[in-house]
Amino acid sequence: MYGYEWMGHGVFMPWMIVFPIMILVFFMMMRGGKSSCHHHEKEDEALEIARKRFARGEIDEEAFEKIKQKLSV
Repeated sequence: MYGYEWMGHGVFMPWMIVFPIMILVFFMMMRGGKSSCHHHEKEDEALEIARKRFARGEIDEEAFEKIKQKLSV
């Protein structure tokens, strides 16, 4: 009993495990949400640019289909 006073009678030990896990989950959620959102926005923007180029006649149908395939992967 003499060596455990600094632990607060067992209250401190669970927080040494739970708190870092909570922080890790929080940062993973924040990072994951942003990266997936931006990824879809970039794909949509690239596809829209390809559609406009195809409509203006800058690229042919074959090139447009290749771009669509690469963006959908």
